[in-house]
Amino acid sequence: MIKLQRPEGTRDYLPEVAEKKRYIEDKLHNLFKGWGYEEIITPTFEFYDILSAGTEGLQTKMYNFFDRKGQILALRPEMTASIARVAATKLKDSPLPLRLSYQSNVFRYTSPRAGQYREFYQAGVELLGITSPMGDAEVIAMAAKAFEESGLKNFKIDIGDVDYFTGIMKAAKLEEEEQIAIRQALSQRNVVELEKLLTETELTEKQKEAILSVQELRGRVEVIEKAKDLVDNQESLESLINLEEVYRNLELLGVSEYICIDLSVVRNFNYYTGIVFEGYTKDLGYTICGGGRYDRLVSKFGYSVPATGFAIGIDRLLLSLEKQDYNFPLIKDKILVLIDPAYKEEGFALAEELRGKDKQVEIEIFNRELEDVIEYIDSKGLELKVVGEELEAKVKTLVGGKE
Repeated sequence: MIKLQRPEGTRDYLPEVAEKKRYIEDKLHNLFKGWGYEEIITPTFEFYDILSAGTEGLQTKMYNFFDRKGQILALRPEMTASIARVAATKLKDSPLPLRLSYQSNVFRYTSPRAGQYREFYQAGVELLGITSPMGDAEVIAMAAKAFEESGLKNFKIDIGDVDYFTGIMKAAKLEEEEQIAIRQALSQRNVVELEKLLTETELTEKQKEAILSVQELRGRVEVIEKAKDLVDNQESLESLINLEEVYRNLELLGVSEYICIDLSVVRNFNYYTGIVFEGYTKDLGYTICGGGRYDRLVSKFGYSVPATGFAIGIDRLLLSLEKQDYNFPLIKDKILVLIDPAYKEEGFALAEELRGKDKQVEIEIFNRELEDVIEYIDSKGLELKVVGEELEAKVKTLVGGKE
């Protein structure tokens, strides 16, 4: 006997939820297109080496398998590495900048919970070939506009710069392993672990204070001035100047009301090199989108080009909208055309005419009893159109009798 179960961490999208998901995806697709981003579609699985090179921090969460030639393949855990591969091969000679968008399913072996699945959907953009703060501001503004277009309320986008944190680490002469561990604790906002890690280093009290204070550097643009007083290394200071310019551009793009500067945002992936950001709403306990600059990632595939981008979790965005009781504009004009066999041509023509007016139209093809037809349309909330005078009279008699 076959067990009729889904694998853990997967889900079925039943019609109403699937329609809501498609609504969100269409909104995002149109937004990305409006900003000049062209859609790209890549394979669901890649060679393991490609994905592992481009997704540091995710190797242990990838689904790996062998093909019949003994080659190691993996299901993509995110899209950035795949797009980097395409940019370094098929798009290497294309004029810059490259503006690419995507919508795809991705796979990670994680602990399933509400809003976190092992197969889930992402939509996002990648901007390649621009190093200026305006490039970072563009993708952050798009993330804000994506939330707006989807109908999300009460959202914020925290922005930071990993070079601020990296500058402190380098000035303190910490080993790379120590830097990664501290960065991970900071990313997870694990204060206890962060303090423990700092006590195990040979940092001065001032250096420890500079790292611990990162957690408190959160707010509007004045936070940047506070941060400048805490560091004296050039890399951190330059990152703050860059962050301020990004923020000024976001003001000009009209989205600064959604922006919060947070220098503790460092993201978990080690490939980020500058501006990073995360989007969230108070209705959900975790981020809905994340992104940032990754200037060194594409060079791993033999093409040195700066890049920045973000991904939105479709499942998490859908869950957030449902928690906010968002009124999805689902198709409301759903019709069943009931046709007398003698009037098939007229019935089919009516159905086509209605579909041309963006109606959702079914044709009754079961030849059921009229009582069953009425029960069916009532259960599905369909409007009934009858073609054929005699049949229409029978329906009116039946419905009138029930009333």
